[in-house]
Amino acid sequence: MGLSRKGWNNVLIFACMGMIILFNLMNDKLVANAEGEVVSILPEQSMILTLEYPQFSIERLGTSWRVTPYESLGQDEVAPLIEGWLKLSGEVSIATSEEEGFRVTLWLAGQEHPTKLWIQPQSLLVTDIISQNVWKIAPHQLSIINKVVTNNA
Repeated sequence: MGLSRKGWNNVLIFACMGMIILFNLMNDKLVANAEGEVVSILPEQSMILTLEYPQFSIERLGTSWRVTPYESLGQDEVAPLIEGWLKLSGEVSIATSEEEGFRVTLWLAGQEHPTKLWIQPQSLLVTDIISQNVWKIAPHQLSIINKVVTNNA
């Protein structure tokens, strides 16, 4: 089966169009995970329903928060902690560390499964346990999300 010159031109045109469509669809996936890019760790417009640290958990009750166990955290410390998590951003990284850390679980509104993060304070790394995305965060951001843990440890 031989194609005429016009037939081969059509094959090349459709092949080029297919490649253009493929590159356009993959563009955000290729660029979004570029190392060194600073991105938000939690999805934009997230609402935290529950935040679980190893020593305590915080649950949203309407417009207020319930801390369990009650003595572990003062009500004046809850709002800055939640706000710190909502604003947390980091530089996409491929770094790994054998450093000990702690797990934080966040239940977000509209998500079926929790977001499980592994925090390594000395390395300034935050790793999504499920997707294995790694972010390097700034020391001042770590102090906000880690201050409560170090105070209660």
